[in-house]
Amino acid sequence: MQIYVLAVGDKPPSWIEAGVNQYIERMPRECNVQINTIATAKRSKSQAIKQAQAQEQELLLKHTPNDSLRIALDEHGKSWTTIVLAEKLENWLQNFPVVTLYIGGPDGFTQDFLDQADFVWSLSTLTMPHMLVRVLLVEQLYRAWTIIQGHPYHRE
Repeated sequence: MQIYVLAVGDKPPSWIEAGVNQYIERMPRECNVQINTIATAKRSKSQAIKQAQAQEQELLLKHTPNDSLRIALDEHGKSWTTIVLAEKLENWLQNFPVVTLYIGGPDGFTQDFLDQADFVWSLSTLTMPHMLVRVLLVEQLYRAWTIIQGHPYHRE
């Protein structure tokens, strides 16, 4: 299975890249994770937020494989425990060769975009820095993988 994380934003600082890479390197070949950054649309007084969101979301969809299961990360989405994530990951491994997870820009996603997603997942009801979400997301994917494998990394 291939997991794409499409994240709106700028190039992350080295400490974020190091954290993300640490967990990506731990993932097995059968559950490959790749992060792609989509440039944040320029915001100005003459450009409405909705217009910037539309530009970002158009690029996200352009970089999404056609056969992909689509999961948008949004603070208003459904919250999953780590155990539920492990169950979902196991299902994805069996049924979906490609999964795409979306991390939105500074203004999040439009309702239209969220309606197109197969799932809308909330990592937390807290508003988090988008760069930090990358690290948290790949760590949780790794943790879910270890649960599936019966590895003692996760303690509950």
